[in-house]
Amino acid sequence: MGGCCFSTPLDNNQQPPQQPQIPPGERKNDGFVNWPVTEFFLSDITTATNNFSSDEIISENAEESSNVVYKGCLLENLGFVAVKRFKNTPWDDPDYFTEDAKTAGELKHKRLVKLLGYCCEEDEGLLVAEFMPNDTLAKRLFQEKNMEWSMRLRVAYHIVEALDYCNSVRFDEYDNLSAYTVLFDKDGDACLSSFGLVKEIIRYNRREGGNVRTGNVTYRFGTILVNLLTGLQISPSHAPEMINGKDVTELMDPNLKGKFSTEEATIVLKLASECLQWKGYIENGITKKLVATLKALQAKKEISSSEMHEVTKQHDVASSSSQQQLPP
Repeated sequence: MGGCCFSTPLDNNQQPPQQPQIPPGERKNDGFVNWPVTEFFLSDITTATNNFSSDEIISENAEESSNVVYKGCLLENLGFVAVKRFKNTPWDDPDYFTEDAKTAGELKHKRLVKLLGYCCEEDEGLLVAEFMPNDTLAKRLFQEKNMEWSMRLRVAYHIVEALDYCNSVRFDEYDNLSAYTVLFDKDGDACLSSFGLVKEIIRYNRREGGNVRTGNVTYRFGTILVNLLTGLQISPSHAPEMINGKDVTELMDPNLKGKFSTEEATIVLKLASECLQWKGYIENGITKKLVATLKALQAKKEISSSEMHEVTKQHDVASSSSQQQLPP
């Protein structure tokens, strides 16, 4: 890992900036809750990522093979950061990229990874965000294959919480939403990567061609729901045919080994179907419905767990009593 460093481009008459001092109580996930949106020197990011060493690569998204995410360190004692590097500059006007990054960096939500800053220098486009230490949804779901049903419901709820917040502050578009852009923080909670808030204009427009607008945020969320149901990695364009005419029990991930609620899975499948039929951009109506439905499943899950514990305890007592009454 390269050495930790920090700087911001300065005018000739400016003094070096003070490193932001963040009280421990305001830190989120060893990150930077109140960190100001910062324009970083390319030299600092190069040093922090050990000259963009292949050893520091942490991205695994096959859909974004043209871009790479690195682990880096810009400030000592404040944790690591993630650096997204665009191999091909995806914008015609650097000012657009800068303004988009500045605006996205102002967003604050517990389910959204904090975007710390950017670098637009020497034809390089770089974004810097908090580092999430517990992998992606894609890795847990498609590779490790050990995610319980209750956790899948929780992940779906956390993602739509982030999307609903973004929508409420007029960020109704998100570039390339997928299981790869859902990250887990140090507490194991799902968070949405902030990198997708800064859109890649050229590739984004090209992807909108065709009959299925798979760049649509609501559609993409529907694809993630299908991922959570089936445990399968699928192309967004194939998601509708994956669930069309299928019974929920046919679709469910065999790695769950039957440990799921058919009623809950049916509700999630219905939500997925609605999302995959959505034609326009994400709107308050659909996000509010998704939040309300998935939140209700969370509450029901908590009640069910409590009731199941009580039922198990009563069953144990009854079993013990019946055993005492049995003849030798």
